[in-house]
Amino acid sequence: MGPSTKPGRKPRRLYMRLVGASGNRSDSGPAPAVLRAFLAELDRVERLVAHGALTEPAGDLLVFRAAGYSEARRVLRRDPWVEFPQGRYELWEWDPTTLGAGVNLEIPPSRGSGRLTLLQRVAVVVSDRARSIRFYHDGLGLQVRARDPDTGYVELSLGKGTAALSLVVPRPEWGEPHYAEAKARIGTRTGIAFQTDSASALALRLKHLGARITQPPRAEPWGGRTLRFTDPDGNEFLAFEATEVRRRRPRSA
Repeated sequence: MGPSTKPGRKPRRLYMRLVGASGNRSDSGPAPAVLRAFLAELDRVERLVAHGALTEPAGDLLVFRAAGYSEARRVLRRDPWVEFPQGRYELWEWDPTTLGAGVNLEIPPSRGSGRLTLLQRVAVVVSDRARSIRFYHDGLGLQVRARDPDTGYVELSLGKGTAALSLVVPRPEWGEPHYAEAKARIGTRTGIAFQTDSASALALRLKHLGARITQPPRAEPWGGRTLRFTDPDGNEFLAFEATEVRRRRPRSA
């Protein structure tokens, strides 16, 4: 007898479907509406993980969940790209234990169930909004994403699709205990972490800005480097430099 297997639902595995358009042409695929309908159905049944067009070479990439390879092939029977066999069409199983997941492997809630879709912003309490904007914009390079002159509200971010910092200046008209609680948050550790391409260069730039570095760049056991610094109000942030790990490219089946 072979080794026994425990009963229960098989875990969802990740699969990658790769299409390479013939002649490096991306306009020889299915109609966009047909492809959108297929992807919408995958999302509805909680299989869709990621999808996007390829440019070099032209093609299409789909990452989805299935219980096994045979089920993955059944899912692709409805793939509109199947009708365009003149190009390259491959199916790979993604082993997250060796290549890294890069995505949440847990099955997400269905659409309309109140699932979280985006980390929008994080509030930082400051005492002088204009001074803080100079520090975050001119010094750290964050861009003003939204501003309301009437209320003084301002958001800064590193670009589209990224979470923003919302600068909040306590106002007495908020009343108590809200006003006192907000003021108490000024000059505390925020728990916010940035990623940088050079911890040493960032530390030097922060010194030129007159910022206080509470922890100089140091090597960490996990391989990267971190430093801690504060804004003009003493709100502390962490920045880390990740060590680049080179991985072998997977071979097609």
